[in-house]
Amino acid sequence: AGNDGAEVWSASDTSIRDEAGATKGREPSSVNFLSWWDADPVRELLDGTHIDKYGTSSDTRLLTGSGVHSNNSTKATPSLSGDILGDWREEVIWPTSDNTALRIYSTPYETTTRITTLLHDTMYRTGLAWQNTAYNQPPHPSYFLGNGMPTAPRPTVYTP
Repeated sequence: AGNDGAEVWSASDTSIRDEAGATKGREPSSVNFLSWWDADPVRELLDGTHIDKYGTSSDTRLLTGSGVHSNNSTKATPSLSGDILGDWREEVIWPTSDNTALRIYSTPYETTTRITTLLHDTMYRTGLAWQNTAYNQPPHPSYFLGNGMPTAPRPTVYTP
């Protein structure tokens, strides 16, 4: 959260790196998914059935799903993650342990950040759709959403 610009990490490196490859900090605890979960505009780490806040020395557990499981073995993905309820933070959907139901987890944190629902952004909406039709990855909006962001664009909503 303290670094400007894009950051990347992988299971084969012990550092988080910027777009030029320079080390920017320690490797996060997971490499699978991200989620805008708490009150700030920085994404949290979503892996298996838990969400962690990345920190400079360690991560802080924000959520552990109860009675649910992730999908796809080592990829450990949820059934769906995204802003489906419409306040810009993302919900996570996991199947129950007995596979008889889906459970939706929504953030309990209040926020003062005001952004139009992410589903109004065409790129984000497309990303939400690809989670269940292609390689399951978290959706991304067409604009920068993070610390120091300018006012988020207001979408032009129309019907065909």
